[in-house]
Amino acid sequence: MSDGQYQEISPATAQVGPLPATAQVGPLPATDFPTIYRLLVKLDYRQQDEIQDLERQLYLLLKENPENINGLIILMQEQIMRGEHQKAKSLAYKIWDLGGEMSPALEALFISNLINLGLTDMAGILLKPKFDALNTYIKIFYPQLLKYAIATGNLNYIERIAVLDSNFETKKALQDFVNMFKYMDAADHFKALQQSLLAIIKDVLLSYDHQIYTDRGFTDVVITVYTGEEAGDLPALNNKLEMQITAYCAAKGLPRFNNLSYAVRPIKEHPSLLSMSTPA
Repeated sequence: MSDGQYQEISPATAQVGPLPATAQVGPLPATDFPTIYRLLVKLDYRQQDEIQDLERQLYLLLKENPENINGLIILMQEQIMRGEHQKAKSLAYKIWDLGGEMSPALEALFISNLINLGLTDMAGILLKPKFDALNTYIKIFYPQLLKYAIATGNLNYIERIAVLDSNFETKKALQDFVNMFKYMDAADHFKALQQSLLAIIKDVLLSYDHQIYTDRGFTDVVITVYTGEEAGDLPALNNKLEMQITAYCAAKGLPRFNNLSYAVRPIKEHPSLLSMSTPA
């Protein structure tokens, strides 16, 4: 990572304890949900054989307790890693209907994956109490709060997060990003544009990540969208998103937002969630 880049902390890797020294995917079965979870976040998404092996072990555990909320949230993550958008989305609705208690780590994973699947309305319901008490929740749910704010184009939320950000460089980068839109009197346009872009990808979306760069003298936000095979021609989809930014700005009489861009990648190129995390 370059000095000018500050990457989002992975939502799935909130601490759940150290990995067992002898835990492995393969011959030795994972005998509980936390172990499967800790093994799963270590895998790159291209490691499909290992992911499938964990899926089999997960189903064995769920067979004994099919409505275990923790197991279902982990299964939802596994389905995303397998590129199964519709299955993961259906499971998200099932988990929503079941409700129940979950640890902060798995709540963070569930919220992040709601956003990853384009279900921002549901994520927003869970995050509203956290935005209402931001001082209390920002340390635990920082990645989800910022991810949601960017995905929905809510500059007010981004600004509030920046005020409380403990990393000075990230704080300044986010504040500069917000101020650029304020200077152009385009806060509402950023929100409308982000929502229009999300509408284009929401039915094929598997992961919605962002990177923040400051190496050009101002803050760039690059949204990396990961999709499955149903998305078809990924360069064409990428071009469609970039053209939407250009067309929207032209229609509103605004200069093109050169501090915002999109990149579309196949889900198998997604790195492990553990590798995307950084220490608090």
